[in-house]
Amino acid sequence: MMRLAILSVATFTLTAPMALAEGDWIVGIIVDGDQSPYVEGMDSVDVLPYIAFETERFHIGIDGISYEAFDNGSLSIDARLDPRFAPDLPNTTLFDGLDRDDAIDAGLSANYSFGQTYAAVRVKGDVTGVYDGFAGELAIGYETVLGPLLIDASAGVQLRDANLNNYLYGVSTEEAADGRPAFKLSNTANAFAEVTVLMPVADDMFVLGGIGYADLGEAADSPLVADDSRLGITLGLGYQF
Repeated sequence: MMRLAILSVATFTLTAPMALAEGDWIVGIIVDGDQSPYVEGMDSVDVLPYIAFETERFHIGIDGISYEAFDNGSLSIDARLDPRFAPDLPNTTLFDGLDRDDAIDAGLSANYSFGQTYAAVRVKGDVTGVYDGFAGELAIGYETVLGPLLIDASAGVQLRDANLNNYLYGVSTEEAADGRPAFKLSNTANAFAEVTVLMPVADDMFVLGGIGYADLGEAADSPLVADDSRLGITLGLGYQF
């Protein structure tokens, strides 16, 4: 879900310079618009609460748990546990009998900053045995300040192994049915881009907006999929104390 990743990044961007040793709470509300890639899937708008607690190195919230294991000013390395919510499959005949469960991913992320530009590498995999796969991300980003706005734009490649791809978009031989042929994906690398804009509106409060695009690549050929890309838009309000 793009909404959680965007809010996590945005709150960290706002609070990192003033994080206290004893930690800070971040609470907020987010409005998320998500384009369903699935056949007869409904585009959705959800309103969700957000809560997290973080110190200079540690973060825990509904978006996951992370610990900054290393930071020398240019290079930072984090260990993470992230929820992976099951895909929102439409309640139609085409998807009858397709069951997908929530999972938890564990992984590492590394960011190297050179000026306002950064390079990021992220790798994580399922530790719950739900889909037994992994995902990765290679990105280049740019952060800047434009008046009261904090802007973070990034683009790169999302990597998914065959198990994760088939958890999201595949049809196994056992799941095949009339009108739903078996479909298996292999490992893929697909382009993505994201822009997040954050604006402080008080000493401890901020609003944010984000938009993300991801190419589905070979997954667009799945009998479950109607589109060749996904688009998500997020708006949020946060308070740090």
